[in-house]
Amino acid sequence: ELNRIKKDRDEREQREKEKQELERIRNMTDEERRLEFLKNPKLQVNKGPKGRYKFLQKYYHKGAFFMDDEDNLYKRDYAEPTLEDHFDKTILPKVMQVKHFGRSGRTKYTHLVDQDTTDASSAWAQESAINHKFYYSKAAGRKNL
Repeated sequence: ELNRIKKDRDEREQREKEKQELERIRNMTDEERRLEFLKNPKLQVNKGPKGRYKFLQKYYHKGAFFMDDEDNLYKRDYAEPTLEDHFDKTILPKVMQVKHFGRSGRTKYTHLVDQDTTDASSAWAQESAINHKFYYSKAAGRKNL
């Protein structure tokens, strides 16, 4: 029973300290707050090594739950290649360098960087009254000077 009372009191004191710290930070100016966070950065407990992704490697998110637990399981490198990611896809022909090659739902492009997406014949590029009205009334950053 004494342990429970002590634990409750410690938790209450911890909450009070957090409230006071939060209030202290809220009362600071932006410049003071920035300097404070530069001097005392928050420590991330489960920060693992950050790896590099290979060409067309599948991305796995490490998740957001249980990240406050200190466990080696959470510190592993999530950028490691798994299964088919171990193969070097750059030596394949250009046609086969796509995700899910040969499947019905595969993507056609690896990146849009190497694709020319400007289509001058599209409806958006035509000079018409409707487009003119849209650009100068609703489109962002366009004002009639």
